[in-house]
Amino acid sequence: MATQAATPPASAAQDRGYVVRHALAQLLFWSAFYYLLPAVLPHMLRDTGWSPVAVSAAVSAGFLVWAMLCPLAGSAVDRGWGPRGLRLAGVGGAALLLIAALGQSLWAVAAALVLLGAPMAMSLYDPCFSLMIRRFGPAARRPIVAVTLLAGFATLLTFPLVSGLAAAGLGWQWILAAFAGLALLGVLLLPPEPADTPAPEARHVPGAATPGGRTLVFGLAFALLMFGHAALLFQLPVQLAETRGLANALVLPMVLGPAQIAGRLAWERMQGGLGLERAALGLFTVMLLPPLVLLGGAGMGVVLLALVIQGGCYGVHTILRPLLAAHWLPQAGFARRLGVIAMIGLLMMAAAPAAGAWAAAVFGLFGLLALVFLADLAGLALLAGLVLRARREGWA
Repeated sequence: MATQAATPPASAAQDRGYVVRHALAQLLFWSAFYYLLPAVLPHMLRDTGWSPVAVSAAVSAGFLVWAMLCPLAGSAVDRGWGPRGLRLAGVGGAALLLIAALGQSLWAVAAALVLLGAPMAMSLYDPCFSLMIRRFGPAARRPIVAVTLLAGFATLLTFPLVSGLAAAGLGWQWILAAFAGLALLGVLLLPPEPADTPAPEARHVPGAATPGGRTLVFGLAFALLMFGHAALLFQLPVQLAETRGLANALVLPMVLGPAQIAGRLAWERMQGGLGLERAALGLFTVMLLPPLVLLGGAGMGVVLLALVIQGGCYGVHTILRPLLAAHWLPQAGFARRLGVIAMIGLLMMAAAPAAGAWAAAVFGLFGLLALVFLADLAGLALLAGLVLRARREGWA
């Protein structure tokens, strides 16, 4: 294993408190900085009459900022600035939400939404995962599972809360302000931590595999799964409604959130007998099933089965990505490498809706499902190559 040094021993109660407080903070950060945007967008457009293309472009630009800054956020964690960076990101994100709430013009709101990508890079998942791996070392699996389980309820917090606030007569500005308050609560929930020490510097061993190339291939393998997932999320409901006449198709993606939580719970029960490499190969193989199931059947039950498999596997993917990275990649500069992996995945996710729309426009539902299947298959091929190389060269 690419050894991850754990921090000095702490009591079990301290460890539990540390994980729970980070998990609650992640729940609130994901709600305020990510899921709030699609939830509040219809209310904003209805009240302002602004161009949906312009506002959506600002959100997309913010996501690109998020992706491009992920390696920089990882470098900050490697330099020992992780705990401070999480707090500053939470405060900065809350401030940008307040600026957007006070904005009187489209351009002011759009600028705040674009800049929101910076605190997202430092606050959402990967910096937290890096801190968990640095604190717990090889025992980081359970803490990461706990964080993703609790943060997985962000959709169930965000969308009903936005709907409730809107039903109470609050406009989109007040909704943004309320979620800025939730982000600040997340900052307060972050556990006090001792001054973090910088990660050791990388040392190249002659003849060893280049960690940078390994990181890129690893990131691309997992990014291909993220690409397929995003393509299904954005394009499948429309295609099912148009081609198969499923009246409820537009609400089907709601299944994915609970399925992710169920998948993580199932993983926690089953993973004991599996090594990380075998588990990853199994996950990538099972991810081939949803497009095949959708190709083979047309009823609502078949669609729900495919989406439950898709969502469950994607939930496990969120856990396996940092754990397998810690298993294969050197400790030196690990958080930055995890940031690079996140950047590749986010960029592929950004490209997926357009690619899926093109495939569906040219080849119909078959084209969309074929694109997803081929992306997942390519990811499996890359991962299998990495597993063979890891066993041959002794990465673990």
